[in-house]
Amino acid sequence: MHHYYLWIALEALGLGANLQRYNPIIDAEVQKTWGVPSNWKLRAQVVIGVPKEGSVPGGKPRKLPLEQRLQVKQMEG
Repeated sequence: MHHYYLWIALEALGLGANLQRYNPIIDAEVQKTWGVPSNWKLRAQVVIGVPKEGSVPGGKPRKLPLEQRLQVKQMEG
């Protein structure tokens, strides 16, 4: 529930937030850079920023057509 309250508070300040699962591959770098104790388990991260102009909170992002986002290559041999 804490992330929900944080999200609402940030929205009231005109900010956007995105809760993401955490990738443990970067644990050592995160611990070193921000002084996070090594006995902490990092589970998620909240990305905070200013919403893109014209975006609608809760709206679906506009995406390029699949043909422009995905390339399929056939291996030879």
